Amino acid sequence: MVSFIHDNFLTLQEPDLAHWLSSVAQREGYTLDRLEYNFVDAETLFSLNQEYLQHNTDTDIITFDYTETKAIQAEAFISYPALRRNAKLNGQTIENEVLRLLSHALLHCMGYNDKSDEEKNTMRLKEEECINLFHVKHGYV
Repeated sequence: MVSFIHDNFLTLQEPDLAHWLSSVAQREGYTLDRLEYNFVDAETLFSLNQEYLQHNTDTDIITFDYTETKAIQAEAFISYPALRRNAKLNGQTIENEVLRLLSHALLHCMGYNDKSDEEKNTMRLKEEECINLFHVKHGYV
């Protein structure tokens, strides 16, 4: 089950997003058990970052991965203001930035990290693959 908690923010169809995320997981040998995405304000995400990760910085996403098998269980918190800012800074549409962050959380649950420069490069390539897969499967431009 994939769920999206937001205030009428998503313009992409939630069933399309859930199907796409499931396809991404299947390509890596995983299934989706419970995956929840929460779109929150910057203050909420900053507070979560401090409380759970002891980081005193802003971020665009935090993923809590509870996966113990190949059935993914996780919740992600995404800063809607950071998402909008990143889209603008990177010359991306809001929709593509949403796809990047959704896939970013899922990729973390499948063992991809982004601590080192090499890991960040791999993560970016995987995110791009995921975004392209969404557009091919669902015909969004």
